[in-house]
Amino acid sequence: MAMGNNMKIELTDWLRVKEAFRSKHLRQAGYTEGAIVMADTLLDLHGLEHRERRRLENRLFRREIFSFWEHQILGKTIAATMQPFVDKGSGDLAQIGYRCAMNLTATIAGIDQDPRDEVQTELMYSKVKKFSEGATIMHSTRDKDAVRSEVKEAMSSFFRDFYVPSKTRRKDLLSDLKNETISEEELPKDVLTTLLRNAEVLELDDEIVFREICFYLQAGAHSTANSFTHTVDDLFTWGDKNPKDLDLARENLSFVQRCMHESLRLSPASPVALRTPLEDVQLSDGTLLPQGSHVILNLVEANRDPSIFGHSADLFDPHRIVPDGVARWGMSFGAGSHACVGAELDGGLEIDTSRPSEEALYGTVSVMVHAFLSAGGRKDEMNPPKLDENSERKHFSQYPVVFAVGNDGSSRKA
Repeated sequence: MAMGNNMKIELTDWLRVKEAFRSKHLRQAGYTEGAIVMADTLLDLHGLEHRERRRLENRLFRREIFSFWEHQILGKTIAATMQPFVDKGSGDLAQIGYRCAMNLTATIAGIDQDPRDEVQTELMYSKVKKFSEGATIMHSTRDKDAVRSEVKEAMSSFFRDFYVPSKTRRKDLLSDLKNETISEEELPKDVLTTLLRNAEVLELDDEIVFREICFYLQAGAHSTANSFTHTVDDLFTWGDKNPKDLDLARENLSFVQRCMHESLRLSPASPVALRTPLEDVQLSDGTLLPQGSHVILNLVEANRDPSIFGHSADLFDPHRIVPDGVARWGMSFGAGSHACVGAELDGGLEIDTSRPSEEALYGTVSVMVHAFLSAGGRKDEMNPPKLDENSERKHFSQYPVVFAVGNDGSSRKA
């Protein structure tokens, strides 16, 4: 239908955005400009190719593996990454969050990285930040060709310094498994190992596998770090008027999770999702989405729909009560076939007071926020945070913080 080719349709209310997310006739369209990182990755695929890739990678994203990562990997990774900032007594919240998230995501993606090695961490941090800039290039206010050139250079050096050694080790381990010199349990539980093991079945060449790893690194680190920074910022702002809640957050991980879910609802990692109808699609309320049109799913507006979240939907309130069947984080993890595979890893399980504590999953972001607050993290009142001027999204380019309590228990000046 020709009329749809240049037509833009924005959906802002909860019910229509939810229905559009779940339509199999709406194709992902948000990463065309960021193809240098995103082409042929899980998030950009559609239909049968997407189902097969997702089915394969879903083997990694099971609840028992999330539990293993949260209880066995996450705490050690955060401690190793955050400790230098705590010892120094200050740092930048955005850098702390990004490096913690990046080191964990590297483990999940299958890139060998020692979080205690500050030089190596700094090197990977610089590369992955550039991947994120490439993936979200449509929101960049910089010259896009210049951004692509920088991203290409970062991917080239990352391939040489990190990807090739990690790939070589995993191929050797797979060979050892084939020769029965190691057991299945000795293989790394990560995306790269899974893709290398099934590359022939899915007809994946090395370029696609490499981009998939770059995608996982930037998507996991970028969204997790931003959610971490937004949650801390919202908690600080809320704590100015509700100091007892801020004190509670320093002690109670479950309450931090409530705060994180509310912050994620207000500041989704992707403020909009873009879709292109593969045929004319009519929503249940009669809204027509013509074939080839540009459909914008406005998650910021949908997550603030007063018919779902009440008259105070625009405000941060960790004590908010939501209707049954509605996630506290809104649709910030998406919905339908392209819902985030790592939603439970990042956000934990839905809050359920009847769930035994040993079965609880609080999510990466909550654990990071709680670790920061427990270490005495405070806003640096002498140096206010700054928003990133190079992005249309709400990102903090600087967020100075101090630690009121050192590693030895001595007081620090906030």
